[in-house]
Amino acid sequence: MRFVVSSDLLLLLLISFLLQHVHICLTFTDNNRLYYAKEFLHRFGYIKTNDSSLEISPPAVKAFQRFIGLNQTGIIDELTWQKMREPRCGNKDLRRIQRRKRYILQGSRWPSNEPLTFRIVKYPTTFPQQFVDTELTKALKLWSSASSLEFEHRKLKKQDALKASNLDHKTDIRISFEIGDHGDTEPFDGPGNVLGHAFFPQYGGDAHFDNDEYWTMKSTDGVNLFQVAAHEFGHSLGLEHSNKPDAIMAPFFKGYTSNFSLQEDDIRAIQALYGGKPSKSFSSPLSNSIETFQPASKQMAPSVKSSNKVTSLCQDPQFDAIIIIDDDTYIFKDHLVYRRSKSSLDTEYPKPIRDVFGRWEGGIWQTIPDKIDTALTWPNQQIFFFKGKHYWKTIRFQLQTGYPRLIQDGFRGLDEHHFFTGHLNAAFVYSGDNHTYFIKDAMIWRLHMNLEFSSSIDIDYPQFASRWLNIGEKITSAIQWINGLTYFFSHKYYYRYDHIHQQRLPEKW
Repeated sequence: MRFVVSSDLLLLLLISFLLQHVHICLTFTDNNRLYYAKEFLHRFGYIKTNDSSLEISPPAVKAFQRFIGLNQTGIIDELTWQKMREPRCGNKDLRRIQRRKRYILQGSRWPSNEPLTFRIVKYPTTFPQQFVDTELTKALKLWSSASSLEFEHRKLKKQDALKASNLDHKTDIRISFEIGDHGDTEPFDGPGNVLGHAFFPQYGGDAHFDNDEYWTMKSTDGVNLFQVAAHEFGHSLGLEHSNKPDAIMAPFFKGYTSNFSLQEDDIRAIQALYGGKPSKSFSSPLSNSIETFQPASKQMAPSVKSSNKVTSLCQDPQFDAIIIIDDDTYIFKDHLVYRRSKSSLDTEYPKPIRDVFGRWEGGIWQTIPDKIDTALTWPNQQIFFFKGKHYWKTIRFQLQTGYPRLIQDGFRGLDEHHFFTGHLNAAFVYSGDNHTYFIKDAMIWRLHMNLEFSSSIDIDYPQFASRWLNIGEKITSAIQWINGLTYFFSHKYYYRYDHIHQQRLPEKW
């Protein structure tokens, strides 16, 4: 028996076969894309746990799209997929909730009393060593030019090259070029994608670069070592990824840029941790517009003994700030803090501020600064210390991570648009309405709710402080004391305020 198949039927069978084949290929490609996308979101902090399914939570995708500035569709569209495939840093993007487009501080920092040392313990195999030294040193100078940091290069001796992995553990930042799995649970993936990663100060500050990359300098070919190193060293100094797309600390490599430099977000970040350049040599256009706190000249651990300095508070009753913890009053003056019980000053005080308010982190004692402008006590044991345009937060005596922060970020509306230029005179919770108020010179601002970050200054503020309080003198500090009344201080006098009749009685401090 002979079968005859027409040409039309053959064509139909061929088309059917091709369609089935294409469908199988597309399904395979889609599954691969979903698998990679889920691995990506898990690796960089958008998904906490990664199961074996190919389902991806839309909120996780939206978080990534929001972080890098794409439309928040919640699906792996083509733009999102292409962004996931771009070369980038291996550090996570998200470790905590991101509220604003700005830099993020990880929470640890190096002491700033002496230069940070760095050593290149393993060089790349395809890039000349002298050029590596030049490019990495130049990358660190970007950060030192905008801050109080200084760096010292400890060069590797030839006889020690083979034992570099066991070399000089006293070096602060150790730099190496590695391949694949190199012992830190964050393996490299060959050319492209992850270019490098670095550890924060509390974990040692070391920086690793993928040796499989085609590293270059001053070229649009390959991967520019200077630019990638500048980003990774930001992590080594305590900065997390920024969701400002133009910032150096944004997670993706943008390609060679001829005029590569720190952006405003990067400068604000490094100065929030280490202060500005103490000399006048830093010529950044932002140096005149960004006011920074200056850290103490030495970061020291708390001393064992209290200060033996003769109490000067009674001789000169002017002070910087006053707060309540439990039933005790703490009074800040210059670098010292005094404690007053209900009856008298504590004879074990004064003590250096750094001895009382701080925390250990990564072997470093972190503390609030000396000579603060003022402080604010909230009833839930949260205490805020203000200096310049920055503030620090403690829970009782324990300094919290992620500080200092800009005042305008934690207390929205307390900014130049609302006539606040830094250096508060007073911050307090008023007994009349339990709102938080801020005073600077003749002006007063009111916070809508006593909530950090999520609340803002009321729309009808600022107002004139003298009209609001009926106190003509300049306020230098204020506090709601344990008796529920609000006290205002002005040089040698204080005013116990009757919030019901809005009357006050001056008394000697």
